[in-house]
Amino acid sequence: MRNFPAQYNLKPEDVMYFCHIPKTAGMTFRTIVEDYFSCKDVCPATLNAHIAKFSQEQLETYRLFRGHLVFVDLPGMLPQRNFVNVTMLRDPIARVISHYEYIRRTPGDPHHEAVMSMTLEEFSQKLTVGKVGKNIQTFYIAKTQQFHLEKLSPQEVLEIAKEGIDRYAFAGILERFQDSLFLLSYIFGWKPILNQRKENASAKQTTYNGLPQSTIDCIRENSLLDIELYEYAEEIFNQRFDQMCADLKKKYGQEKYGDRSDAHTPEVLQSWLEKHYEQRYAEQQLPETDSFDYSFCDPLWGAGWQRRECPPDAPAYRWTGPGTVSTLDLPVKANEDLLLEFRLICNTATAPDILESLTVKVNDQAISYRSLYADETMKLCRGWVPRSHVAVDRPFQQITFTVDRVTTLTAVDPRNPDKRKVGVALNLIQLFPAAQIGEKSAIHWPFEESQPWTDAIDFMRNHLRPDERLVAPDAVFQSKFFCEVYDYETAIDKGIDFEWVLLNKGMAQHIFSMTLKAMQRGLKPVYANDVFVVFSSRSDLPSLSYSSHHVKALYLDRLKIYAKQTLRDLYVRYWGKSSS
Repeated sequence: MRNFPAQYNLKPEDVMYFCHIPKTAGMTFRTIVEDYFSCKDVCPATLNAHIAKFSQEQLETYRLFRGHLVFVDLPGMLPQRNFVNVTMLRDPIARVISHYEYIRRTPGDPHHEAVMSMTLEEFSQKLTVGKVGKNIQTFYIAKTQQFHLEKLSPQEVLEIAKEGIDRYAFAGILERFQDSLFLLSYIFGWKPILNQRKENASAKQTTYNGLPQSTIDCIRENSLLDIELYEYAEEIFNQRFDQMCADLKKKYGQEKYGDRSDAHTPEVLQSWLEKHYEQRYAEQQLPETDSFDYSFCDPLWGAGWQRRECPPDAPAYRWTGPGTVSTLDLPVKANEDLLLEFRLICNTATAPDILESLTVKVNDQAISYRSLYADETMKLCRGWVPRSHVAVDRPFQQITFTVDRVTTLTAVDPRNPDKRKVGVALNLIQLFPAAQIGEKSAIHWPFEESQPWTDAIDFMRNHLRPDERLVAPDAVFQSKFFCEVYDYETAIDKGIDFEWVLLNKGMAQHIFSMTLKAMQRGLKPVYANDVFVVFSSRSDLPSLSYSSHHVKALYLDRLKIYAKQTLRDLYVRYWGKSSS
């Protein structure tokens, strides 16, 4: 890192390469680095054999490579790109022990059968890499600088690895993982990264305790190059970290902290790095926009989220977690009332009380929201952001999602092996001026393109009179008819008079209440299709039977959902584990 700038903004011609050395928290670090790139910019290949499946043209489109790719000459394959290398190093003795334990507990590992019959001492001398033996960290770093090492002595390989550390943009130290993430955030101007995820991690901490001294000595004797490289990288890391702290303190904390010893606590560093991030964000001078549609395929401008998930036939999404607070910074510059829309998915995978506890803030100001559309697995919501809540002194608006607690997906459904702590899952967030609701709202797309929606609109236009009042999902229908239109919640809470009800079967939380209100007021079903049931007080329209195919779905679907929830609760109570 000595020969790399202390602060750096990635350029279009840059390619970041995360050199993933086995058992250095690489899976966790990999998901963190992926956060800052679009889906399309991340090469899917993580192993040497995978690269061969991609054409030269495909490889040239990617801006992030990560994984165990040490036997692939990436710089040689992409000579026109500038490689920005990052890695994590680990205490060499602890790394060997961890690698040994990992292979033994992983039947799918290609070395599992052989290592099961080895002692730790034997493992520390076998499964070597060329002339450098068990010094895997030295080998990996050196290979990124000079691909062909066969003719070099071990000491020459070590010197090349040291030169590589000097050129690397970032070389973190696992034993100081949170400090490493802070330094990574500082270098690239990213939002301060907190050590919350644990991917592919062992349930127990790797220690030397209980190991014979002879075993430790054997590992050390076979890891001398790695030990020297680790100490070299650790010295540079300490220098860079201290320089970062001094710079942040000078800019953001000198007046308050002076020479106090408590100036470099994680909490203080996080607050300084937040200001540093805002400054670096502003310096990019991104084009101003008054609206933004955020897809989780985009880079993550926020904190408190689990790794991105990309289903092959659906939009990318993220779970909130592992904490209860998740933020997202949207690059919207505005000075007017805004609307925030977001889509919750996987609603049956998480606990109902967590879903119901969700609160939303914009720039630390609480906003209320309501459901525009919902079914068993998805819920589209909208909140009003008054002009007084809009930040005009910075180039983004911060959205905060908070839940009362998190749980594991296993706790909700014992058949799901996912033990990550999660809250709710989202796959769409958009912020736009309230005046642009007609053209920006997600509820207008893709629902109106479906035949049931257009058929229901046509029926209402043919029969609805201007002096009549309609209760409907107003987000869509206020602009469709020349009469008074009320949303479901207003009709339920304020007891208004109405002559028509347009019930969307997907808005499950309103079906029972609105059906009951319609019946109490003497309304009858007069039209129904796969999505809607229309109730009216008009006597000139023929009524439909409550047992007809499309109408009975109003109560049958409700009963099915109730039965499914009851069975799931019973399963968890008597056979599953309680949520945490």
